[in-house]
Amino acid sequence: MTYHFFRKTFDLYFSLYNRLEVQGREFIPPTEGFIAVSNHTSYLDPLVLGAAVRRRMTFLAKKELFGIPLVGTFVGSFSVPVDRDRTSHVLIRELVRRLGAGEGVAMFPAGGRDKEGDGSEAGFKRGLGLLARLSNTRILPAYIAGTDESLPVGGKFPRPSKITVRFAPCLDAGKNENDAEQLVLMAMESIRGLRRAVDKSKNKKP
Repeated sequence: MTYHFFRKTFDLYFSLYNRLEVQGREFIPPTEGFIAVSNHTSYLDPLVLGAAVRRRMTFLAKKELFGIPLVGTFVGSFSVPVDRDRTSHVLIRELVRRLGAGEGVAMFPAGGRDKEGDGSEAGFKRGLGLLARLSNTRILPAYIAGTDESLPVGGKFPRPSKITVRFAPCLDAGKNENDAEQLVLMAMESIRGLRRAVDKSKNKKP
C-alpha cells in the first residue's frame, strides 16, 4: 500500500511538473515478473521509472541509505539494500523470489550515475545477466531522458524540464542461447537504440 501511494504521488508530480511522457508502455509485461534496465543520470531516475511502469517494482539501493532516519524508511518501501563492493547470494535469491512472485525488479547496470546516460562509461554489471538466467525472466530495456536536466549532478532542487521514458521490446533470457555477458551487451545496445530514437524525436519537434 505504501509503495502504490508513493508511486501514484510521483506519477502525478512528474506528469504535472515535468510533463512526463511514456513511450512503449505496451512492452511492459502485464502480470509476470521482469527486470527493467535503464540508464542512470540523476537521482530522479528510480522515482521516474517507478512512476512510468505503474507496477510493483523493487529497486536496489546502497545499504548506507537504510541507516539514515526517515530516508531509510522511505527507501525501504521500494528497495532492498545492496553492497556495491560485492555481490550477495542472499540478495540474488531475494530478487529471484520477487521475480517469481510477479514483481518487477529495476536495475541500473551502470551502478552509479553515468554522465553518458547509457551505461557505456561505467559498464554493465554481470549481476544482471546472472539474475536473468537464474530467474528465467525477461529483460525490459528502458531509456530515461530529461532527468539530468531537471536534477543534474550537484543540483539541489528539480527543475520543470520535460522528462521522457521510452521502453523497448523485452529480451527473453530463457530463449536466448547467448551467455550472460552477451545478454547484458544486448540490453546495453537496446538502451542505446532507445537513446537515439528519443534524441531523433526531440530534434523533429519545433
